[in-house]
Amino acid sequence: MNSTACLLTLALVTPGLASEHYSTPKKRSAKEESDHSKVATQGASAKAGGDARLKALEAENLRLRQELAKKNGAGATAPGSESASPDGALEELKSGNARFTSGARTRSQMGANDAALRQTLAKGQAPFAVILTCSDSRLADNFIFDQELGRLFTIREAGNCPDIQGLASIEYAVEHLGSKVVVVMGHDGCGAVTAVKKAGAEPLPGNLWSLQSAMAGLLESVHPKAGESEAQHLAHLVESNAVRQARTVVARSAAVQHLVANGQLKVVPAIYNLASGQVSFLPPVGIAAAPAEAHH
Repeated sequence: MNSTACLLTLALVTPGLASEHYSTPKKRSAKEESDHSKVATQGASAKAGGDARLKALEAENLRLRQELAKKNGAGATAPGSESASPDGALEELKSGNARFTSGARTRSQMGANDAALRQTLAKGQAPFAVILTCSDSRLADNFIFDQELGRLFTIREAGNCPDIQGLASIEYAVEHLGSKVVVVMGHDGCGAVTAVKKAGAEPLPGNLWSLQSAMAGLLESVHPKAGESEAQHLAHLVESNAVRQARTVVARSAAVQHLVANGQLKVVPAIYNLASGQVSFLPPVGIAAAPAEAHH
């Protein structure tokens, strides 16, 4: 006999049992109502607190951007200016890095806004900058430049050396997504550059030879100086590699060349310091100074 049949049988013996079983829930007691009210109030308070924190972070972000822009004599102070021009995009990256190094990250800490941000980004993206950087796990560009989801179009390659897919990715971002700056960012102590330096003329094992191909000519162009330490020579190689790879991006992409020539895009080499977190931006690469020196 199933449970319903059992219940009906018992109801015949015990009047009111069936109706009690199927009756509407009992009214909450005064204590239960009070507890429920407290939970609802706490939820509303938490939401209000989250909204207030988000507004405070946004206000602090704008204040820091304006302060840094004023200090640097730049005009990129208004929200959205990073998407209006290459200079505005570069200024926001500099401002974000300053927030990162000073322990004042704001945009990358707006957790209260994550759910709404994901819903918005599900409809499309418009990153203002492309970051071509090394695959090193210590180079998290959203933290380094203090930007939330959807703001940076990131390409990770060992030694920040773009292969053909990397170049295609850059073209997609600058042509179709409207990115205004491409930053080619190396870093001190780069393992890829170190491997190429130590190998010299000997081929690296496995697929690592592709790093030597991508950095062809690097060792010949940066000779050790008298009295220079190994670390100093490596630092010069890392900087030269960032510049050479930035030149490669321009030289090997007609789309990038067109946008650079029209002032709609800048390609900027940069170096990240692992200990300080500071990004040193080098002069933008022009078309005339962009021979295809290295490639995969």
